[in-house]
Amino acid sequence: MLQPAPLGPLFSALIAAVFSFVLSGLAAWYARRSGLLDHPGERHSHSLATPRGGGAGLVAAFLVSVLVMAGPDTSGSWLFCIMPGMAVIAILGAWDDHRSLSVRIRLFIQLAVSMGLVWYAANAGWLEGAIPMVLGGFFVVWMTNLYNFMDGSNGMAALQGVFAGLVLAFLFHAAGDGYFSDISLLLAACCAGFLPWNSGRAKVFLGDVGSLALGFVFASLLVYGAGTGAFGIPVAVLVMLLFLTDATLTLAARVIRRERWYNPHRQHLYQRLIAHGWTHGRVAIIYQAINLTLILPGIVTAVRFPALAWAVTLVLITICGLGWFVLAQRFAEPVEAG
Repeated sequence: MLQPAPLGPLFSALIAAVFSFVLSGLAAWYARRSGLLDHPGERHSHSLATPRGGGAGLVAAFLVSVLVMAGPDTSGSWLFCIMPGMAVIAILGAWDDHRSLSVRIRLFIQLAVSMGLVWYAANAGWLEGAIPMVLGGFFVVWMTNLYNFMDGSNGMAALQGVFAGLVLAFLFHAAGDGYFSDISLLLAACCAGFLPWNSGRAKVFLGDVGSLALGFVFASLLVYGAGTGAFGIPVAVLVMLLFLTDATLTLAARVIRRERWYNPHRQHLYQRLIAHGWTHGRVAIIYQAINLTLILPGIVTAVRFPALAWAVTLVLITICGLGWFVLAQRFAEPVEAG
């Protein structure tokens, strides 16, 4: 087992951010040389051909940083469960970035990896009972895909990664789980290191290799935290509430209209805002402003007053749901094939 590196958490995070920046730049260079480009179209929110797959650098930097700087994994949950699952999902995403895979193949592999995670969780004792296992498995699959769905605006997914990583680092630290606190901090740092390549006029996109892997690891950390009692289920929901709201309600609306929900589209709220003239930066800042002024206070309240956790979460779910509905009516979706 690797021994703790003699570095403070903040210094380790700084090194991880720089490492992520460098490797993401190399991934962008490779994507450009290999012709891995996302071209503008009616189902994309960008106006210039842009390399994809830069998330490979972020993922590689994160996995290496954890092995080198996070210290020993005494439970084995990261080394023998979450990390291998993230690696498989990243490989799946990289394969899809190079050669488009069918929805069935993607979903089958995601289900297999997610079921492997909950099986390990059940044997490790941090996820017990058939219902929690099934719900946990489907949550991991949904989070894996919704993070990919929400990666359609410059800076959106990486900024959410910084926010969620920092919140999880605090939550695990408060629960006395220093190892997973360090992991979460390194994850936030690697997302921050990717941001300069993806914000403003993006030089590279995460691609499926990055967005699917981030969705999987955040879902895994949330299931692990809720399963081990580091924080409650209401808090786990709040950490990703904005992404959950936009992706879930958009999918529900497409299913109700009998559209092919799995097809690419521009019907998420953030995509509608961009289609109506909002800049990518403005949209990303608005989402994170809501995280900081609404979601974060809700998380702090739920942690400090556990008896109020479900009430706070249900109120915030209602507010976000109503907000999504009102804005979806205000900003009509782009006209496109279902």
